[in-house]
Amino acid sequence: IKCTRHPSSHRFAPRRAMVYYACALTSGGKDGTLAAMLTQSRADAEVVCYANVCPSADAVDELDSHCFQTVGHRCVDALGALTGKNVFRRRLRGSSVSTSMAYEANDADEVEDLRALLRAARRREPRLNAVCSGAILSDYQRLRVEHVCAELGLTSLAPLWRMPQREVLERVVSSGIDARLVKVAAMGLSPEAHLGKSIADVSETLIRVEELYGSHCAGEGGEFETLVVDCPLYARGWLALTKTRVEKTSSDAFAPSGHLVVDEFEVVLKPGAEGVAPGRVIWVEDGEESDMSADEAATATARPTFTFTEIESDNSGSASVVRVDDLDVLVTFKFAVNASARMYSMSFSAVTSTVDHATCAEVIFQRMGSALESEFGASSRDAWNRIAMTSVVLDDMSQFAKVNAVYAKYMPSSEPSARACVTSAPSGTRVYVDCVVDTSDAPRRSLHVQSISSWAPACIGPYGQAVSVGGLTYVAGQIGMEPSTLELAAGIEAQSLRAAQHAVSVSLIAGAPLDARAISVTVYSNVKDIEEKTNALIVARDALDALFSSSVRAFSWKPLRVYIRAGDLPKRASCEILPVMIDGNGPGGDTDDDDDDDDACWRREYET
Repeated sequence: IKCTRHPSSHRFAPRRAMVYYACALTSGGKDGTLAAMLTQSRADAEVVCYANVCPSADAVDELDSHCFQTVGHRCVDALGALTGKNVFRRRLRGSSVSTSMAYEANDADEVEDLRALLRAARRREPRLNAVCSGAILSDYQRLRVEHVCAELGLTSLAPLWRMPQREVLERVVSSGIDARLVKVAAMGLSPEAHLGKSIADVSETLIRVEELYGSHCAGEGGEFETLVVDCPLYARGWLALTKTRVEKTSSDAFAPSGHLVVDEFEVVLKPGAEGVAPGRVIWVEDGEESDMSADEAATATARPTFTFTEIESDNSGSASVVRVDDLDVLVTFKFAVNASARMYSMSFSAVTSTVDHATCAEVIFQRMGSALESEFGASSRDAWNRIAMTSVVLDDMSQFAKVNAVYAKYMPSSEPSARACVTSAPSGTRVYVDCVVDTSDAPRRSLHVQSISSWAPACIGPYGQAVSVGGLTYVAGQIGMEPSTLELAAGIEAQSLRAAQHAVSVSLIAGAPLDARAISVTVYSNVKDIEEKTNALIVARDALDALFSSSVRAFSWKPLRVYIRAGDLPKRASCEILPVMIDGNGPGGDTDDDDDDDDACWRREYET
């Protein structure tokens, strides 16, 4: 593959570091508090306020909410006096209505209360550009926070995401968080014995209960809920629970449940508290206006209209010319059906030397939309959701942001395809897009984590970490970023190893471990590093060799590995790793994971 380097493409002014001014979502419990502490401890972040949703009636302690903890909610009124930060609160109008994993906006749903709350907080705190939450394992909760953040233009920070339960428990204790149990509902715990106790006092019990009954020692499975009475973020005082009572909700012989009702509490000031002004509690009511007018919203998502004039082409595809401001763009379209006839590949290219990259992208995605509609009918949203993997190739990576903005107009924000991007376009081609499309109605799993965490790089936008459909799992191109900062690791070797680590982490959560189930791995290295002593391709190759040689493969053969030098990669990264894994029994197999003849099943399909 011959790649062209553009001399000007690496000459950029130093990028100003991002600073996150975060609103901490809180129920008053340990997870939100620990997340806020970890956010505050970052050199590039500051917690500027808190946000909380609570029951519409003060007398109600617990709601049947899929998303929010409410036990002890009256104590959140003290948070401003404890921390010196403003606290935005809203009484819930909605309930758990849209309960599918992917959230669909519904005015009667409780998520719309969260949206109104954060919109008001952003309006009154001008610096606000991020939200931090204590999500650990709940995709349901995380996806809803990310949905609201994406629509409000806020970055979602989830520092606890995928953190091991025992590590969460240990960090709560070691960080000086005094969290009291205010609800129990699990085998091995009882309202009379454990409500009101601190996490530090019962941590050994929680670990023992986990070992005996398979529960979560940090309460992620709903085993218990907590209320923080003191922590390092409480700069002004600590919370004294002066009058409490136990309310038992179940006397089940094996797993009794109940919660602690806090009837009276007070803020006990700490030494030096007079130097910190108390924060205010700001109640958010209905009637908050949208941040963006209808006209502005329409402008942001507006799509120009093009007329495609078909021209002669060979039998392998079609070609057309688009007229843009008296200039021509040649658009080609080709497709190929794979052996199973369940998936096929569609590729589009925009050839021009005069029309800008954003317009070329608009032309391609409109042509793609027409092709999808022609194949799958008029329901264009459903058609776009059939795309499992998208590869974007540019002739100049400095134009990535402009092309990405166009990409976001067309690709669905819910359960989007995985994606990779490189610079290696053929001469004269500004933008080239290739996508793998599912033609069947087979079940589809999409992994799309937009929150910044320590797990793996966030996909902030309409592309996911992985998509599993039709017997294959497609993982988005992984580059060597530090997940918590989204900055590249220092050095070619560190980037290459980090990219491989991300590919392993994503494939594991996607349900198709890279070491056991990879069918192919494509590794791109950046041609700009060709003079460097350290070769990203060699580092990545050695890392993959070690991974595959030390693992137990689900199939007898080794995965195909392809190594390519690209003209450039996102963020000018040194390496990008793009794996594809077999999901279940593969494209030709059934969906029963208990079939012992996985290898034979896939080999029959492969030979076909």
